[in-house]
Amino acid sequence: MVKVVTDSTCDIPLEIARQLSITIVPLYIQIGAETYRDGVDLKPDRVYHELVHGGESPKTSVPSPGDFVTVYNNLAAETDEIISIHLSPGYSGTHDVAKLAQSYIGGKCRVEVVDSNSVSVGLGLIVIAAARAAQEGKNLDQILDIIHQTVSRSRMFGKVDNFAYLFKGKRFRLTRGLILLGKISMALGIKLLGEVYDGGKIRSPMLLIGRTMALNRLRRWAESFPGVKEIAIAYSTVIDEAEMLAERLEPILSREHILITRLGCVTSTYVGPGTLVIALI
Repeated sequence: MVKVVTDSTCDIPLEIARQLSITIVPLYIQIGAETYRDGVDLKPDRVYHELVHGGESPKTSVPSPGDFVTVYNNLAAETDEIISIHLSPGYSGTHDVAKLAQSYIGGKCRVEVVDSNSVSVGLGLIVIAAARAAQEGKNLDQILDIIHQTVSRSRMFGKVDNFAYLFKGKRFRLTRGLILLGKISMALGIKLLGEVYDGGKIRSPMLLIGRTMALNRLRRWAESFPGVKEIAIAYSTVIDEAEMLAERLEPILSREHILITRLGCVTSTYVGPGTLVIALI
């Protein structure tokens, strides 16, 4: 059976990762003099505490080539086909590190490294689709085809309560117009929404006042794409907002196909408290 590998920015709940035999390679986070593995040694609540109350913001770093080589070698004892799906190089060098590690494996096992062109639950839905296909017995080339089809039709939207984290994080490609909108949102204390695409670009930005208007806008974005098969919602600090959005989306898709999860430590570092992300395929 093909083995599926990803990184911790996928924000897939650990229970689902275990069920689908997904191997997650953690990124690293540095807080002060200490370095932690995302989701292993560190949980999001600590990150949000540091963001709000700490002095210096947490810093993130990619896994080492050795981290990936260890994972690939361990899995090669069980399979001769591995697919490794990662966040877009527009956000991080993780994909490039995985490609480097791939070159160390040689002919003992076929390893394919794939750029999801996404992050967080956008990446997560693609990884889940690949893992389900692997469990169905599809081979690596068939799964690659499924991934490419899923990447092409996936969409991701988000709401941030504080643009400052987006601006300081420097993981999104912000135009001058978007920076201006973000500063207006900070000055007025209102929410900034937009579609995230192409590895960190943001389009269709808008400012909205209040939770209800923001959730309704996210719902209308989802409604505008026909044939949605899966939806994932990731929240930073307010699970109630994720539940309320899921209820609004039930006329589009049954609840069993709507996943709610929490943003992980790395993704949380760059978006801050009060963020809500929705991905659909």
